[in-house]
Amino acid sequence: MDYPYQKQFQHFLRDSQHLAPLTISTYDTSLTNFFAYLRANRPAFARDPRLANLTESDVRDYFNTLRTQQKITLSTYNKILSHLNRYFRYLFTHQLITTYPTLTLHGRAVDPNQRVNTKWLGKLDDILADDQLTYYTRMVLLVSKHGFTVGEFLRPGFARVFNQVELTSPAERSFYQRYQEFIHPLQARQNSTDLFLKQRYQPDNPRLTNAGLHKYLKQDEAYLGFHLAPKYLHQSYILTQLAAHQDWSDRQLMEALKLDPSSLLYYQRLLLQLK
Repeated sequence: MDYPYQKQFQHFLRDSQHLAPLTISTYDTSLTNFFAYLRANRPAFARDPRLANLTESDVRDYFNTLRTQQKITLSTYNKILSHLNRYFRYLFTHQLITTYPTLTLHGRAVDPNQRVNTKWLGKLDDILADDQLTYYTRMVLLVSKHGFTVGEFLRPGFARVFNQVELTSPAERSFYQRYQEFIHPLQARQNSTDLFLKQRYQPDNPRLTNAGLHKYLKQDEAYLGFHLAPKYLHQSYILTQLAAHQDWSDRQLMEALKLDPSSLLYYQRLLLQLK
């Protein structure tokens, strides 16, 4: 056993939280590494490895080590903290511990000055498989990766449009199948075929609004470590396409990316600034 109550926690994630095996494996990795650090660096815990001997200071020291020695990214920091939080919350609510060592620790905020981040496009397959994120957040990232704006994917009938899109990886196809399983009961309840729907029954206005969608995105921002506002995601898509098609003419770029001349010039200049 790599960490206390490992089998019980794995069963909880699988049976109560319905997480995928790959996601549970990432929890195991985070917790195994954390307790290995304690055994190697905290003599008191190594001598008596009971959870009662684990303190908030131990957790803070671990994250300080990850930041200073391993130079972990903001998103990695938030992901590991999220895993530890859920583990200790499980132990606390099941009365297996009496203190909550991550209670006062919070995810690190997204840098307000770094609005556009293109790195998520290269990590999308892993993000789509991460059940820690809401389905709506992952779906927004998927449709943004394929060039759709928020005005397009919240429009009535968008499902018919997106069903014609060729998904480019097994991870995308697997997620979209799971998303359809998630959204189908809502579609039946709301009598709508749209892909972004309100949870509460509203037959006259079933589609999720931009403001309603923002609530889902906001709760996942700190975990991922970058801004999830759809306009910034779309800008990421445009910049990535410009970088990938530098041999295209301005006319080809404007037609493919639906840009006017001034917008194209703006993004070309922005791409140069980000290099």
